Amino acid sequence: MNKTNKGFTLMELLIVIGVLGILAAGLLAAIDPFEQLKKARDTNNRSAAIEMLGSSQRYYATHGYLPWYKMTGAVYDCTSATIDTLRTPTTAYPFPAVLVNKAGSPGHDALMKTCIDNTLSVDGEIKDTFFDGLSTTLYLTSGSTTRVGVCFPPESKS
Repeated sequence: MNKTNKGFTLMELLIVIGVLGILAAGLLAAIDPFEQLKKARDTNNRSAAIEMLGSSQRYYATHGYLPWYKMTGAVYDCTSATIDTLRTPTTAYPFPAVLVNKAGSPGHDALMKTCIDNTLSVDGEIKDTFFDGLSTTLYLTSGSTTRVGVCFPPESKS
């Protein structure tokens, strides 16, 4: 009786599984999941910076001045916000970089948060929960009554 076996031997299966394991390890090293997480956080931070910039520009379009320039009769004062002199020299702009970040974060400036709450949030230009979603510090600069810049320190390599 001549019986033919159809299938793979145990040795063939082990070789295929080993090759697949090596390919999977190489793919995992190429993808670098931690770098992907950092890129995702950078994307979130970029969106927050764009939202802050856009809300400031919309506020300017409505009122004719940026929120942190105290106007006559204003009940809020944004000019006393803490300046981050470690990153921006005070001579760089009339309004050097200030920190915009979540309460409890290092360097959190409650005066700047109050300023944003009393201007951008009240006008509906930025959400009330904006600060809750921040995972990094935004640096807000303004060189004149018509200019604003927002940036953040990226975490990823690219």
